[in-house]
Amino acid sequence: MGQSPNWPQPGVTTPVTAPPTRGQRSSAWAVHGFTALGIVAAMLALRDVLTGHPDYAILWLLVTLLIDGIDGPIARALMVQDRVPRIDGFTLDLIIDYVTCVIVPATFMYEFRVVPQTNFGIAVLCVLVFTSAIWFARRDMMSDDHWFRGFPAAWNLLVPVMFLMQTRTAVGAVITLILSVLSLTNMPYPHIMRARYLRPLTVVFTVVLLGGIVLGAITYPDHPWIARPPLFVGSAYFVVLSLVKTIRDARKRRATPAGA
Repeated sequence: MGQSPNWPQPGVTTPVTAPPTRGQRSSAWAVHGFTALGIVAAMLALRDVLTGHPDYAILWLLVTLLIDGIDGPIARALMVQDRVPRIDGFTLDLIIDYVTCVIVPATFMYEFRVVPQTNFGIAVLCVLVFTSAIWFARRDMMSDDHWFRGFPAAWNLLVPVMFLMQTRTAVGAVITLILSVLSLTNMPYPHIMRARYLRPLTVVFTVVLLGGIVLGAITYPDHPWIARPPLFVGSAYFVVLSLVKTIRDARKRRATPAGA
């Protein structure tokens, strides 16, 4: 998932009381190196897509998700932006996220028939990469309470789910078009680790969803039935959660006096 707001935004600095030591600078550089490993994992995922190994590709995408999920908190803890100011971690993260969350999944969708292998399917994927680029360029991609505005181009999670659920290509195309349009809206979608509203439930259902993806990938090509309930339940939770948050925010706006 696009989680670039994990990193400090450009222009936002953390006060440093003393010049960093060599060890502190080395640690900061190591964090940037760890972040950059995400693009290496993405390259390996793309290789497996192009060589016909969807199971390996899915596991590499999960590796990129793991890296993306923990590099930001580490960067903030080590004040990386101040200790290695010549490298913009936010920009680095965005570049990697676009490849891992959009380009590799889009290629996966075409190669493994998540969408039709026709001109229509190509058109659907063109809409996907176009709207995702717009979303990644949004200055308002995240609210103050750590909810993404619009579908956050989380194709690296959604595509494995559709593939492992053996979604029909027409259904896959429709889902892709709907979510591509939603990425241009303000519909809320939680940052898995930072959104506070119903966070315990979100963490639980995230584990359920990821567990289903891992189980489906390691047992491929058998597609065991036991992998499908966690995939369905985990996905349904995020749909319901987004709808609940949308209704909750609308009620809060109505209850707030004009000009408050």
